[in-house]
Amino acid sequence: MPHRPFMLGIAGDSGVGKTTISSGIARLLGQERTTNICVDDYHKYDRKQRAELQITPLNPECNYMDIMEQHVRLLAMGEPILKPVYNHSTGTFDPPVYVPPPRAIRDNGRLIPRAVILEGLLTLFSEPMRERYHLKVYLDPEEDLRREWKVKRDVAKRGYTPEQVVADIERRMPDSKAYIWPQKEHADIVVRFYRPPGYDPERPSTLSVRITLKRSLPKLDLTEVLHSAYEDEPSVIRLEARKEADILDISGGLEPERAAVFERLIWEQLGQHAEHFNPELIGTFWDKGGQSYPLALTQLVIAYYLVHMREQAIQKGALAYA
Repeated sequence: MPHRPFMLGIAGDSGVGKTTISSGIARLLGQERTTNICVDDYHKYDRKQRAELQITPLNPECNYMDIMEQHVRLLAMGEPILKPVYNHSTGTFDPPVYVPPPRAIRDNGRLIPRAVILEGLLTLFSEPMRERYHLKVYLDPEEDLRREWKVKRDVAKRGYTPEQVVADIERRMPDSKAYIWPQKEHADIVVRFYRPPGYDPERPSTLSVRITLKRSLPKLDLTEVLHSAYEDEPSVIRLEARKEADILDISGGLEPERAAVFERLIWEQLGQHAEHFNPELIGTFWDKGGQSYPLALTQLVIAYYLVHMREQAIQKGALAYA
């Protein structure tokens, strides 16, 4: 009986859009069928203590990695956890919250394993955590774009000035390079948003995206679907098969009507899981800067692999409750 959850890990540097991606996937699958966990809640020190110790939250030494690993293991076994809560607005800790056992959901007489989505700075850092994930994603936008996003977010939501955010980015850069960026090598899917020529920062919906689907992924039929669907749109969609990965490029210039067709083509591959699909639920940035079709398609592609790999795991008995 499939009770163990499907584990998805999403990692990336500060400000890359981890919450945007994970929340969109949760809406696609149905939030009643998902459990979302932010591993940045496992900091050892609050903001004031980090400043005194001159340590950044990107450093594993600044986090309870052993408790993080323990909680990932418990969730993967279908067990509850008492999760710490770091308040990014105040820079202090709130009371911990109880996360119930991530049990399967009964739908039309069938048990559907819950998806546990973990996102954060160090989600893919340690082997004990990586081995628990069924699917691993790394977000790797252009560095200048990441800085633009982080400044915008931290000023709007965390009370910083632009100058403070830029200074913090520079201070963290050695730890970004040492601890965060190397996690990309462990990902099955790497997502890189980038600015096309003529990009308008006030319209993030015009961003383009490159999705790298590594050969470590199970061989699924998405590439054939994309080839047949996009062969007449080489200027906005391009799929290239390489030795170690398939590279999918999606332009921010994708027309709404065409994007809707592509969304349906991908989602129809999910069969019964497509019943509740609402395209309005995806492709929206945290600041509501318009619907982005490259973002929506990115969320769809990740959800596609999640659902198909979950089905494969069920068939193999890998999610059977012990």
